[in-house]
Amino acid sequence: MKSSLLKLGLASVIGFGAVTTSQAATKLDMATPWGGGIMLEYVARGAAANMELFTSNNVKVEVFPGGTLGKALKVTDTVKKGVAQIGHNWSGYDWGVDKTAILFGGFAGSMSWDKMMHWTFRGGGKEMWMDWRMAEFGVAAVPCGSAPRELFAHSHKPIRSLEDYKGMKVRTAGAWAEIAQKLGASTVILAGAEVYPALERKVVDAIEWGTPTHNIVMGFEKVAKYIVVPGVHQPIAMHECAVNKKVWDGMSDMVKKQITAGGKMMTWDLYMKLGHDDAPNWMKYVNSKKNEIIDLPQSFKDAAKKATDEWAEETGKKANDWFRKIWASQNAYKDAWSQAHRYR
Repeated sequence: MKSSLLKLGLASVIGFGAVTTSQAATKLDMATPWGGGIMLEYVARGAAANMELFTSNNVKVEVFPGGTLGKALKVTDTVKKGVAQIGHNWSGYDWGVDKTAILFGGFAGSMSWDKMMHWTFRGGGKEMWMDWRMAEFGVAAVPCGSAPRELFAHSHKPIRSLEDYKGMKVRTAGAWAEIAQKLGASTVILAGAEVYPALERKVVDAIEWGTPTHNIVMGFEKVAKYIVVPGVHQPIAMHECAVNKKVWDGMSDMVKKQITAGGKMMTWDLYMKLGHDDAPNWMKYVNSKKNEIIDLPQSFKDAAKKATDEWAEETGKKANDWFRKIWASQNAYKDAWSQAHRYR
């Protein structure tokens, strides 16, 4: 990841080189919720490497696994308090504080990756993301990773119908923790490092985590027979890098642009990596003698959409103005793309 070829490619894609200065390097500790795997080793460390690259090592970022600098699911709080100066995170983990978080992080009602990326970088999304984080959490935030639709579940029990799903205990996160309950499941939220042990010990019946590449690294297929698709709960996942406000305000405009560029590069790079790696990793599941792949029936997908629409409507009535503003912006952008399939 830190090879000279990759560094040259990153700089050329962004369109500007880092500015070299003789000032002493600024050291930033990065908190994460990730216990290991691709999210820690490739995404968080990769974003950190990009930031060091674009600042010509005038900013040095040390990445810490989840739970090292603070609670794994409280990265934003850890950054706000200054225990860490920067964090790599999925904003949806803050949905318990502000439901708006899942609109940026992605949930069952989100746009596809293509539309979401355009809204984020061209439709005003990243600006609203920054404004919301500053206003409600007192941290700066820039996009710092993206992933396409996830697998729906690694499960000890087959999920062939809505009836099968009812009564199951499922590890999830974000809005699906409430939407799944509308479908009859019970849900539990666990930090990344706790997911595999919970599935292995059958503390939960099923878990959702990521794409084939995310999941095969974690080894979920080794302890649960059934692999269920598609991920109706998560058509896209967007990640962020949050920076302590005092630290952010103390950065020059150039360094802010370089930090933002490092995050943007990882946002595109992760999607490309997953697209490239998911296909062969998926075939490992297809060819497995120990696992069975289940495709959710249309009736399940329809029920999930209905429950998601109900959740969004109910939440919009109870949530703050930020939720309504962002949700309206995303829906307007989705409507603007309603005919895009005819020419794209």
